[in-house]
Amino acid sequence: MFAAIVSPHNPRVKGAALLRESRARRREGLFLVDGFREVLRAWSSKFEVVEIFLNAGSRVNSAQKTVLESLLHDSRFPSERVDELSRFLREVDSAGVPVIPLSDSAFAKVCFGDRDEGVVAVVRAKTFSLVDLDAVLEKRRLETCEETLIATLEGIEKPGNFGAILRSADGAGVDAFIVSASDYDVFNPSAIRASLGAIFHIPIVVAPAEDVLGWLRRNRIQRVTALCDESVPYNQLDYARPTSIVLGSEAHGLTNMWSQESDEDVRYDLLKKARLPMLGIADSLNVSTAAAVFFYEARRFRLGVTTCRHS
Repeated sequence: MFAAIVSPHNPRVKGAALLRESRARRREGLFLVDGFREVLRAWSSKFEVVEIFLNAGSRVNSAQKTVLESLLHDSRFPSERVDELSRFLREVDSAGVPVIPLSDSAFAKVCFGDRDEGVVAVVRAKTFSLVDLDAVLEKRRLETCEETLIATLEGIEKPGNFGAILRSADGAGVDAFIVSASDYDVFNPSAIRASLGAIFHIPIVVAPAEDVLGWLRRNRIQRVTALCDESVPYNQLDYARPTSIVLGSEAHGLTNMWSQESDEDVRYDLLKKARLPMLGIADSLNVSTAAAVFFYEARRFRLGVTTCRHS
């Protein structure tokens, strides 16, 4: 039995609603996940789910204890997935995660968009450090028998683009995401939605650009910098090497530091300036589209290439 909350002014509801704002997400280290698919992927990826809210409709009242199956069948959740959601909620409830039915008005306070599924979770943020990433990538390399493939992003302004790049990276088997920034709101709800939950599947690092560049050099990871006007076509590179595909903002591209070649870059042939052909009147692609082209070119190149030396 689950006790419902009716008022949108309930402190628990108001606290969750604050997480729609970036400042509150950063302060609390929590964020909202809107939609069953995304909530399930967060849970399956071992993110800490703090609480789950359900839209129990207009008939719920604060005095009643609601039977879960009755609640779900009366909700807006797609009928063909009610049994799946019921099993999931029983699982999280048995793990000690509060499952809280809300009235329509209270649920409207916490949900981010116009989703009809009526499921929102509060989840604890989790990112990695560059030090953490060393062990993660070594484990991944041993499992896949492939060298490291990373996406490094600088100055991606739109959360929807960030999420779309994550979705493509997940599809192409990218090992990790590095955001070269002192601070970045990784878990913006628009990014989560655009990623289709892939944001929970890929290790994400947020670190200053200078630290990221130093880490890439120390690990002898070649940098494929995606620039419109550079000389090497994107499909003439060796992606079987440990590689980071470096992407900048649509408005400003990459800052100069990514194109500057150090003695170490020359010695180990680490810097590759690549271009995508633009054969029409447009001078560039949307950054998420460009990212997908690079990621899948790396995947295509690696097909049939075995780098694993372990039995």
